Formats: sequence, C-alpha cells, structure tokens
Amino acid sequence: MINWKVRFKNRNWVIAFLSQLMIVAELVLSGLHSMGLVHFQLTDSIQNSILTLVNAVFVLLSMLGIIQDPTTKGYKDSDQALKYKEPK
Repeated sequence: MINWKVRFKNRNWVIAFLSQLMIVAELVLSGLHSMGLVHFQLTDSIQNSILTLVNAVFVLLSMLGIIQDPTTKGYKDSDQALKYKEPK
C-alpha cells in the first residue's frame, strides 16, 4: 500500500506528481474532445499560456530554493560542493 503522507512530504515528488497530473488532464481533455464528448478544445494559445505560467512558477520555485538538488540533504549545498573550485 502507498503511504501518501510520506510522499506528499517530499517536495520533489509533489512537483513531479502535479506536472504529470496536468499532462494527464490535457490528454483526457484531448481524448474527450476527439470523441465528441466535450466541446472544449485546448488551442495553441491556451497551451502556450499554460506552459508560460508553469515555467514561471518553476523558475520562481527554483530561485527560492524549493526545487532542490536531490543528491544533497536539505536545501543547502553539501560540504564537498562548497569546496569546489570547478565543477566535477
């Protein structure tokens, strides 16, 4: 059984889950529209607007340090990374 409480505490998992949920919603809407069950269609301008908004949110989250490097614990750089003169 999936422990949802633990998964929702992991910000990386939540961000991945939400982005995949949006992709599924887009696919479902497209499928329902092609079957004639829904008259709403995602036009290119709507898709571009949504993509621009999502990109802006991810840039903001990255700048705030909320999207973190999964190879380190917490939100700071590891001691090893702080000592680098050049990237490995």
